[in-house]
This record gives sequence, C-alpha cells and structure tokens, in this order.
Amino acid sequence: MRRFLFASLMTITAVFSFLVGLYLFFPRDAALGYFWQKGVLAAAEKGITLESAALSMEGTLPFHVVLRNVRLAAPLASAEASVVRVVPLFLESVFSFAPTAEIHVETLTMTLPLPGQPPLVFSTFSSKGSVYPAGIKLSAIRSAGDLLISGELTVNPSTARLDEADLAISGERAALLEYAKTMLPLKKEASGGWTLKRKGGENK
Repeated sequence: MRRFLFASLMTITAVFSFLVGLYLFFPRDAALGYFWQKGVLAAAEKGITLESAALSMEGTLPFHVVLRNVRLAAPLASAEASVVRVVPLFLESVFSFAPTAEIHVETLTMTLPLPGQPPLVFSTFSSKGSVYPAGIKLSAIRSAGDLLISGELTVNPSTARLDEADLAISGERAALLEYAKTMLPLKKEASGGWTLKRKGGENK
C-alpha cells in the first residue's frame, strides 16, 4: 500500500513538474495562437464564425488565458462578450482525465432569432468546463443579468445536441423560454421560474 501511495505521489509530482516546465519554457504566445486558430477552424467547419480582437496570457501559476471583444456567430444566433477569461485547472485535469478549466465571461450579449426581441444581456457568466470524449460538460454554471441560470449541462460537439442538463432558470426575461418549450424539456414552476432537465438518451 505504501509503495502504491509513493508511486502515485511520484507520478503526480512528475506530471506537475512537467506542466510547470512546459509553462515556464514553452513559447506560450505562439502556442496560444496556434490553439486559437485550431479552434477557429474547427468552429468554421460547423458553420460558426469565431473572432477575438485580442488574445493574451496573464499571471504565472495559475495563469489566465484572456480573450477580449469575442464574437461568435452561428446560423440562428450570435453572441458577443467584452472579456472571456479561462483558468486551466491542471491537477483536476490530471485526476479526471479530462482537460478542465474555469470560465469567466463579462458583459455577454446574445442575439436570438426572435423578431421584435432585444438581445439578452448578462453582466457575468461563469462555469467550470471539462472536455470528455463524449461531450463538453459545463458545471457550476452561474449567470447574472436578464436570465439567472444555475446548474450544469453537457453538449455533444459533433451534433451540437444538448445531451444532459439540470438547470434552474429565472429572471426578468424568463418568459422568453415559452418559445423554446416545444424543443427542450422545459418545465415552468409555480414561482415563475423554469427548470430544464434532460438525462442521456432522452429525445426531448
């Protein structure tokens, strides 16, 4: 047992040392630009335009990837954010075998295909994102603004389908969810708020 614990500790130490060395000596700006372009191209293959006015890395350990004036445009909707901050969680990524990071968004505006409706505005949005083979999971979701959202969800990037969800949604413009209740498993509560629950394998 002691040998197993010692071997586990040494493995974790080796991985952490590798990540620290990679961070200190690898050309970070070049790597960041490379991965951003890969993301832009992958989005373009899905018919999505992804743009950012500035891309930088701030801090030491933990460092932050900061994107400014980010714009995402899809066929049916678009979104803009003044700042998107991504904080990689290295140890959690190692233990969960999935790249994981905290995501913090400031001044998020979303335009929906609803005639006569102004864009949705969020002052803040935050979550923890993990990339698994079966999908991208956003947990610990919190938002402030036109909609107050909390909970978690999993999206399949290949199909752009919402595979799983457990969300509570309320706020000044929660009535907009009436338009989506035929497409998503939304339920209106007596309080006026909504819940969105979907388990893997469900069609709606």
